[in-house]
Amino acid sequence: MISPQLYKHSLILGNDMMFHFNRFYEAYMQIKTGDFNYFQSIFGFDQSGRIVNALYGPDFAYLQGLLMFLTKNWFRYQLLSSFLCFFIAGIAMFSLTRKAKLSYKSSIFISLLYMSSSMVSYYALSQNMTSWGAAFIPFIYIPAIRAIQDPQKPIKSIELALAVTSVGFLHNLTLFLGILSSAPFYVIGFFRANHKGKMIKDFFIAVLLTILLNINTLIGFAEVYLTNELVYPKFFEDVLSYTIYFDIGDNTYSSLGLIFSCIMLFQIFYLFINWKSTSMLERLLTLVGAFFLLLSTNFLPWEDISQYTNLVRIIQFPRRFSLIAYVFLLISFAFTLETNVKGLSNINKKIVYPILCMISFFMIANVNSKVLQSAEAWETDNPTAAGNNSAWTTTDDPDKIRKGFTSGRYEDAFKVIQKPTPDYLPLLNGTTQEELEEQGGYNLYGDQVINNELNVAKTTDNKNSLVLTWESNGNEKEVLPAVVYERSQINFNGSNYASSQISKTTLGAPIVETKNGKNKFVISYEPLVNTTLLLVIKFFTIGVLAIFTFVKGVRKFHNVRNQNRE
Repeated sequence: MISPQLYKHSLILGNDMMFHFNRFYEAYMQIKTGDFNYFQSIFGFDQSGRIVNALYGPDFAYLQGLLMFLTKNWFRYQLLSSFLCFFIAGIAMFSLTRKAKLSYKSSIFISLLYMSSSMVSYYALSQNMTSWGAAFIPFIYIPAIRAIQDPQKPIKSIELALAVTSVGFLHNLTLFLGILSSAPFYVIGFFRANHKGKMIKDFFIAVLLTILLNINTLIGFAEVYLTNELVYPKFFEDVLSYTIYFDIGDNTYSSLGLIFSCIMLFQIFYLFINWKSTSMLERLLTLVGAFFLLLSTNFLPWEDISQYTNLVRIIQFPRRFSLIAYVFLLISFAFTLETNVKGLSNINKKIVYPILCMISFFMIANVNSKVLQSAEAWETDNPTAAGNNSAWTTTDDPDKIRKGFTSGRYEDAFKVIQKPTPDYLPLLNGTTQEELEEQGGYNLYGDQVINNELNVAKTTDNKNSLVLTWESNGNEKEVLPAVVYERSQINFNGSNYASSQISKTTLGAPIVETKNGKNKFVISYEPLVNTTLLLVIKFFTIGVLAIFTFVKGVRKFHNVRNQNRE
């Protein structure tokens, strides 16, 4: 699926590329230099000190930074990162289908289909982080299926904690959808459990382990959100344009396409027509999948709904609900397929499986074609044609744009494309989200930080705080190209200030009155809870779980060996 990019030796500059490349570059530079700052961006995002990674999968960002450290350039990094997204999605879906006790052939078929879905493939095409959520979310349903299948021990605490952590470490929205869609499994599992008290105990142990494993993410996220009003990701008024629709064409981010439309609709109708002959697991998978599919479509009046609830602003695109439908309806379709194939003769069975292989190949070829189309844009006069970054380029020369990503220096990419995404900046001075969008949040951030005309040098001090220095003629009010939050600590020309003592723009850029000569402005961030303590708790929990799992595995191995001897 990613081979065209390899053959073309091309980068794909998708819509979300610059935002996430900045995040991962920040983590990469902290790993490279050893200058660790959990909250502030001291290398990426124009060294503005804005908080991004602490709010958006910090653990995953550092893993991607490590990947950048190993690959050395943007091309190798993007190729390997896209490969891993596809690969993990396939492994996760295969593991889930095998847990559901589907056959090997069906598991391979469903896994290939899932890998080729737009939910997964749009990371390669657009650097969309929902795709990484899609890659990991099948893991979260492995313990959910256990809750239905195993009334004797419906919950294994460590398994459940690790499953939730595998999604929670990278994408909060996907975790929310995963927990929401898993809830019916545990409710039904509770009524079917032989030992309800033990199930409750195991559940709360899993919750405790999950909190400990994600404590840095949870505390960091809660702290910044509770002490600041932050800018939401951009909300699109024409919300119906960002729903899923059924189609007989290709599978895209807004269209199910012919194959997935047929599979999902067939499975929903099949369930209601053959209700009595289906298992509890099949019913639950199909009903929950159908519910989330409905939420993702334009069959609901989303524009009216958005006027009465902030849910749409949080979800941003209703089509994101379809992620659950892809997982559940594909698996339930595999159950239906196996049930009906069993009654066929051997001759007919030999026909069915080649047809499934043909469908899988068709879907993989579709992704291959889309990747090829996006990769070809790299060599054109507009290398950014695969995404929406053309408005933010600093040069019209396509060769200079390409050189920014192929020079061997990661930072050169941010010199040729400077996309002023205002997400997660503080929203101040009584400004509402709607007013910010009317004023043009992208332009405000661009003017105040990225294209700020003040000649400021940015460095870090021995505490890894952001240091701004500049020369001034004195007694001038200046907007500094940096961002200050509620818990930020300021030292301006030798005097200490709290955040509340500093004037700020709508998006948190400090406004100061300079002195004649050299001026120095230092921004640090003082969290409510010490970050080092949180990380010690996290890694101590990981160590204890690793030792416990190892000891338990050794005991199981010896018990099996002793039984074989007897």
